[in-house]
Amino acid sequence: MALYDAKIEKFSKKAEQLERNIRRDTEKRRRLLSEITRLRYLSLCEKLNCDGEELETVLAREHEQIQNMKACGLTDDEIDDLGKAANTKNK
Repeated sequence: MALYDAKIEKFSKKAEQLERNIRRDTEKRRRLLSEITRLRYLSLCEKLNCDGEELETVLAREHEQIQNMKACGLTDDEIDDLGKAANTKNK
């Protein structure tokens, strides 16, 4: 009986430690994911040369333009081709 009690106690302590590790690691993961989100935002701001509200305005305007093109019957591939043609023209 004492053998089982000792093993139960040992395993219970290990399980408690694992639970603490899970909570700690979950919090670390949450902070890392939050930092990734922040860095993606900053990267997008840099790429589009804007910040904050301006980024929201740029994205909303571009989304609206794409939706208007789709409403006119253009496909995603055709819209991509238009963008590529404009880039080629400007170079």
